[in-house]
Amino acid sequence: MVYFREYACEVSDFHGIKHIAGKGGLFRRLFWLLCFLSALGVFLWQTVLLFLFYFEDHHITKVDVSYESSLVFPAVTVCNFNKYRESALTEDDIKNVGIHLGIIDEDHNLIYPTLYTEEFQNKIASVNWTGVEEDDNYNMTDFQLRTGHQIDDMIIECTWRGEECEDEYFTHIFTHLGNCYTFNKYSSDSDLLTSPAAGPANGLKLMLDIETEEYVPSNDLDGGASDSGVMVMVHDATEPPYVKEFAMPVGPGFHTFISMRHESITALPSPYTECETDGDIEHYDHYSLQACRIECETNIVVEACGCKLIEQPGTEPNCNPNTTHECAHPQLVDAIHGVSEFGSCNCGSPCKAEVYPITMASTKLRSAFLEKIFQEKTSFDHNASYIEENVVALSVYFEALNYETIEQIPAMDTYTLLATVGGNMGLFIGAGLLTLVQLLEYFLDEILSLCGITRDNERDEVAVFCGCRKKNKTDDSSKSPGDESNTNGQPLAWTTA
Repeated sequence: MVYFREYACEVSDFHGIKHIAGKGGLFRRLFWLLCFLSALGVFLWQTVLLFLFYFEDHHITKVDVSYESSLVFPAVTVCNFNKYRESALTEDDIKNVGIHLGIIDEDHNLIYPTLYTEEFQNKIASVNWTGVEEDDNYNMTDFQLRTGHQIDDMIIECTWRGEECEDEYFTHIFTHLGNCYTFNKYSSDSDLLTSPAAGPANGLKLMLDIETEEYVPSNDLDGGASDSGVMVMVHDATEPPYVKEFAMPVGPGFHTFISMRHESITALPSPYTECETDGDIEHYDHYSLQACRIECETNIVVEACGCKLIEQPGTEPNCNPNTTHECAHPQLVDAIHGVSEFGSCNCGSPCKAEVYPITMASTKLRSAFLEKIFQEKTSFDHNASYIEENVVALSVYFEALNYETIEQIPAMDTYTLLATVGGNMGLFIGAGLLTLVQLLEYFLDEILSLCGITRDNERDEVAVFCGCRKKNKTDDSSKSPGDESNTNGQPLAWTTA
């Protein structure tokens, strides 16, 4: 260690090094050595902990609340619990689909006759079934569209911000529950509706007739015939609804208030979380949990049955009645329950999502009062008992005109890591980045000295150039021995540059 004392006393910025290599007594030098090694140990320990924490990919969540003068209203999808209307079923429908739905047996007799109206029982009994042909390629799209609940029959009254709704506000869509209707669905041809204030008066209000007398007790898609009402899903206008799993039930005879908030969520991708940035989505504009589930279930049904259900996206042919109910529906139920032999739908949450958490409350409708109001203002002519069993009142609105931005950020990024390590380095051992350069220079000098390469001559020239060292007589060969004067005849002395 040829240069250690020189490095410690004259060069190094490390705290305590000069006291270790200085001229103090042994006890003093050992004391400073102990202090320096202790500080160095704490620094290294803290550095190891920092790097371990950094590579564990921790994150923190930043929540901010923004206030706006207006907010874009989300889409609201409404589906009747009942999929097919009793009065809309024709002889052809019952011949081709009735057995699969559990309406009739192979002899064309009603399986549960008491569950149907007398009119429907007489209709089935009067049909000459030998004259009704069975169609192996029966059009299931036309069947569902025609026999499902119609929007003109369902909506008694609709207002948006106190004004009567326009027809273009609603879009028909097929789901697992058949005919559904989406309010404020995204379209490139029109702008989305916005709400300028919070509260029920600045939202959507619907009065719906669920037509319970039309309910058919089918076994379609794992039951559901024991319930009456509608399924309501509030979702981003650019995302498809997935009412089978994510919608909320609303029963008749009550006015249900759905207040909502808007949250914009941005999650960190791998390795911080398991969210999806660009999932394998083919039929939708961007990845969402609903889109992933729908496409995954579609792929399972297509692989298992060679066709798809009418509500599923894609160019594959629609399944006929037999394949729909004997293959596609069982496969879909298995996929929903996660037990399909053709794969599972492991859909992760998107890294960026617009969500609308809701709070629901309800109050009982005044049926007798509504009976009079409907008779005076609408064509809806039913008594109080019918209203209590069939009418659903629904109000959807923002509870406040603000939205939350929820963003995940790394608990420690690279810049924070370097800054923290640098701060600890300065705190414990008094070192910085240039101190490390000094240390590297010292090690380089020691290595060169082992190879017999010295830097004494170079050091002397640099010292003289900087004015920090007096020349001796070997510095200038032109001087005669004993000549201590400069070119002006003055004695050499310590000077500054």
